[in-house]
Amino acid sequence: MIVMTFFRGRIPNVRRYLNGMTRICYGLGLMVFIAVSGAPTLSKAQSANIYAVTRVQVDRTSETAAKARTEAIIEAHRLAFNRLMTRLVPAKQRAGLPVPTHAEVVEMVLSFGIDEEKTSRVRYIGSLSFQFRRAEVRRFLIRAGASFAETQSKPVLLLPVLVLGGTKLLWDDLNPWFSAWNAVPPSSGLVPLRLPVGDLADIRDISAEQAAAGSKTHVNTIGGRYGAATVVIAEAVVDLVTVSGQRNVYLSLRYLGGPWSGRTDIRIFRIQGGETDAAALSRIALETSIQIEEDWKRDNILQLDSSDKLIADVVLGELREWVEMRRRLEGVAFLQNSQLVMISRTRASVRLTYFGNLGQLRTALAQRDLVLERGTVNWILRDAREPAAPVWPGTESVAPSAASVMSVPPEVTDLGPPPKGATR
Repeated sequence: MIVMTFFRGRIPNVRRYLNGMTRICYGLGLMVFIAVSGAPTLSKAQSANIYAVTRVQVDRTSETAAKARTEAIIEAHRLAFNRLMTRLVPAKQRAGLPVPTHAEVVEMVLSFGIDEEKTSRVRYIGSLSFQFRRAEVRRFLIRAGASFAETQSKPVLLLPVLVLGGTKLLWDDLNPWFSAWNAVPPSSGLVPLRLPVGDLADIRDISAEQAAAGSKTHVNTIGGRYGAATVVIAEAVVDLVTVSGQRNVYLSLRYLGGPWSGRTDIRIFRIQGGETDAAALSRIALETSIQIEEDWKRDNILQLDSSDKLIADVVLGELREWVEMRRRLEGVAFLQNSQLVMISRTRASVRLTYFGNLGQLRTALAQRDLVLERGTVNWILRDAREPAAPVWPGTESVAPSAASVMSVPPEVTDLGPPPKGATR
């Protein structure tokens, strides 16, 4: 006969053991997450968009098609390098740059590809794309003593308003100022300048009078629809008749939104002898587009010989948000490196080492939809598209528990060369 004895009772303090197991599992998962999220990525090595040069057109004729192709590829390297220098280096600095040999240019190229090509017996026509090495290009510019910028602006929408005989024109067919901007070649520089289409949606969003007045509601409406962080009202006034016979174009550039919000630039251009109004406006539009690029580069020059550090807290809803934050930080040219100091379920702390000054860093972060603002103790880094949140909610602001917070070894994301005299 089998006798079975049943005991009625409970395992004491089972919740304590389960809580301990939960903490252990969370800690192990967190360590795996940090290890995975710390894996190197291509974007750490360089900002691909800034150092990519596409649609380089070449047309070469030689004794044979093979020789024409070789010569064309050499020429394409030179053209791509020149376009990159135009993008990064202010005009006044470019004039003093040394001319690199083909071998030196090749050293700065990570890869290149042929997008399209046509050949005959003696001719080669092609379109090529290049990806340059950021570290090598920086080294070339530093040796040359040239200043340069790498921060790309968010899209800028330009509204060309023409004042002619007291009448303001924007969407009208008779607006040669709009046509002049339409003829400006698309920019491959650091400021993606956009022009509205001029369709019914644009006409509904804003009128010439509302644009000239800088109506915030209407400007935000059309800017938001085009995904532009900044709207520029380019208002041109053309002299009809002057006593001396000299006619001028008075140009006002008013910036609404973005890092230059509230800024107004005034310039005066002369209409040259024998130049039609349409030709003068086309020349002025081209010169102005170049000047906008130059102004942006001037304000965002990388100062590699000076650096500073700060610690910023990042509020997290879930851990994958830290991966997205790291991805965005990797595209910021002013960051020399980022170092994860602490991470928990609800927040992370990161040490940012940056070039230049704090204003430049905040402008560069804003182009990645990131806001850096002063907190009670540390700085706060957050998504610009999300509402401001407390640095950390609840009682964790007093004393985070060891179970929910994990300090990690320095995990450095190297984003550029150290300043002169620095060591690693």
